[in-house]
Amino acid sequence: MKYITLSALLLAGICTSGYVSAKKKDKKQQATEPAVTLTTTPLTTETDTLSYAFGVSLSEGGLSQYLQQLGLISDTAQIRSDYENQINSATAQAEKDRLSQELSAKLDSVTTANNFNTQQLFKGILEKLESKDTNKAYTSGLEIGGQLLSMSDRFSEQAFGASGNKLNNTALYEGVKDYISKQPLRVENSQQLMNDKMAEMTAKADAQKKEQYAETIAAGEKFMAENAQKEGVVTLEDGLQYKIIKEGTGPKPTLSDQVKVHYKGTFIDGTVFDSSIDRGEPIVFGLTGVIKGWTEILQLMPVGSKWEVYIPYDLAYGDAERGNMKPYSNLIFEIELLEIVK
Repeated sequence: MKYITLSALLLAGICTSGYVSAKKKDKKQQATEPAVTLTTTPLTTETDTLSYAFGVSLSEGGLSQYLQQLGLISDTAQIRSDYENQINSATAQAEKDRLSQELSAKLDSVTTANNFNTQQLFKGILEKLESKDTNKAYTSGLEIGGQLLSMSDRFSEQAFGASGNKLNNTALYEGVKDYISKQPLRVENSQQLMNDKMAEMTAKADAQKKEQYAETIAAGEKFMAENAQKEGVVTLEDGLQYKIIKEGTGPKPTLSDQVKVHYKGTFIDGTVFDSSIDRGEPIVFGLTGVIKGWTEILQLMPVGSKWEVYIPYDLAYGDAERGNMKPYSNLIFEIELLEIVK
């Protein structure tokens, strides 16, 4: 089996030390374990549906494999496949019959253990999601439930903001339970629903951030519009602008090349924020390892050229904040292409 990490499941820090496999319980203890009573939560609101889809989406991300890795559940399909290979390889009918009987007994035993463990897992998850007070040793399911609760809170904050709305954790739990138990899923295309919601959340966050920095964006647009009218300034289709200070006669770099350059970077108000010239040492880098505006413009410059380049924020650092550089900052660079490094 390929082993997966907790980070791959976004379930960091799950403690499994309290887990006791049903295989290690004696039959008497299993028989006296109280049955877990589970009810179905109606998915009556959009939040209920999103909560259920969130549970399914987390489970699709590898939770089933992780539970197998813990030894909490066993893969009956793999067991069947292994035995069928032995049966097909056997030459004597008596041996085939023996293996078939052994397979049947093995599947019965494993299915019983799986059912017991998953019931206890679901019990632990639900207890934690519903935040019941208990001092007993937590099972793996209870620990996973704690992680799911944290993830649910974070997702609710991102999805619903200051509205105070939260995911329905019982519906989330049932999404996990139905997926792990291979029950019919009550929400189709859960992953697509989650992808759509994440895209919506990202767009909303972007819009809010752009509103916050509307003054910076407006100043950048005004600068680029006025700069485009100046003599010698060339504007490319994507809004990137440049002016040739000195035209070189060497070859032009390609996307796979490394180059050596001197540069000075300023904000549109003329404030210098970085300069290899001031440091007295040029830099060497690959064209794919820099901002989009640099990658594009350097492929147009012959070696020996010095250009002044005016880069819109979407071809620079976008909404990132870097030191004293505000999000959505348009930037100006004086770039001298010294050589293509071989």
